[in-house]
Amino acid sequence: MRKPDETLDDLRSEIDGIDDALHDLLMRRAEVVRAIAKVKLARQPEGAGLAAAFRPAREAAILRRLLSRHDGTFPKRVLARISREIIAASLSVQSGFVLHVFATANQPQFVDLARGHFGSFTPVKTHTRPTLVVHACAEEPNSIGVLPLPNFEEGGPAWWAQLAPAGEKGPRVVAKLPFAVREEDEAAYAIGAIEQEPSGDDTTLLLLEIAPTVSRTRLSLLLKRAGLEAKVVAAGRLTDKRVPDELLLEVSGFVGCSDPRLPALMEAAGPIIPRVTPIGGFANPLVLPEPA
Repeated sequence: MRKPDETLDDLRSEIDGIDDALHDLLMRRAEVVRAIAKVKLARQPEGAGLAAAFRPAREAAILRRLLSRHDGTFPKRVLARISREIIAASLSVQSGFVLHVFATANQPQFVDLARGHFGSFTPVKTHTRPTLVVHACAEEPNSIGVLPLPNFEEGGPAWWAQLAPAGEKGPRVVAKLPFAVREEDEAAYAIGAIEQEPSGDDTTLLLLEIAPTVSRTRLSLLLKRAGLEAKVVAAGRLTDKRVPDELLLEVSGFVGCSDPRLPALMEAAGPIIPRVTPIGGFANPLVLPEPA
């Protein structure tokens, strides 16, 4: 309950006190993060780096919790942006990392997406082709890549087909940016050399090889019978029709490499699907309707 006789000086003094309290909490949080880093270091093998520090599912849980309890006039998107800066700063304390980002003169927006999610001051290296981002992250395990969402018109080698299957060494999709979005916002995938973990509301990406003569209708039926709610989001453009096509599927929910639905799909399909494997995934972003 506000006092009716508050002066402007009183209110400004209260703001100063709140700012000091926020600053104190940020410093306290940083100390806890350092303690967490020490515990992780003792548990992880030497050189674990990014894999020991970067937990996208945990980050998503933090943001979902904060946004679900939020009230008042302070914009949720601003709260999400501030929270992302704090989380990114904590990640850099635990594991210094670099961002490899696809960017061209006509498509510079992915740098902003990368900084918005992974921190305004995180070092960024730009690359003019998506495959170069994948190669850079493969060569530098302690790095994160940011790439445009695949589409059927991208042409050239399918960068997503070069990602590492779950359980193997190398980068795979780990997040979708931004996490707090408006429906019209442009999106991107983040890749890194870590395993996908379930957050409670997820999408998994499957790389599927399929005989070129198989129709999408038949594929949809096979996926449904295996219990996989999926949609094709991109296709590898292969000129030699003697080899299987490569499809990228977004599947509703978390699908690990040992999920029984994967061998069930291959068994039902027979030789027309010689390979299906998870290549990462992401915690589903939250759609926030209010303007930035």
